[in-house]
Amino acid sequence: MTKLILASHGNLSKGMLNSVKMIVGNMADDVESFSVYPGENPNDYATELRERIRKNQDQQFIIACDIKGGSVYNAILQTCVYDNVELLSGMNMNMILELVLAINNQNMNIQQIIADAKKGIELENKETLKVDIEEEDF
Repeated sequence: MTKLILASHGNLSKGMLNSVKMIVGNMADDVESFSVYPGENPNDYATELRERIRKNQDQQFIIACDIKGGSVYNAILQTCVYDNVELLSGMNMNMILELVLAINNQNMNIQQIIADAKKGIELENKETLKVDIEEEDF
């Protein structure tokens, strides 16, 4: 079984989980979120998580963080010494939705999920819309 954990500064991970549940409902019931707030030390959570992972070597852990190099990411990076841990940074809605669906379908391709999450990031403005409309005319 795969455990998905969303981790962030502030309420981002909680909000992400709430938004995902709006779309996929109970498919996201087993997803956890972790948030660090001012004055808290993310290493405290990482220590607890490391112990949990060590005791559950038969379970896969996928942890999605808000930003690479941030304090949450750096603390949780310590868990990557275990074979059953994958840590992703740059969490976005596309990524989390695809992870939840892949876990539920037992069809995990993390590299493809990352590629798809990147494709979901685009700039739209007056000029790009004009180009899109012109291309549709042909």
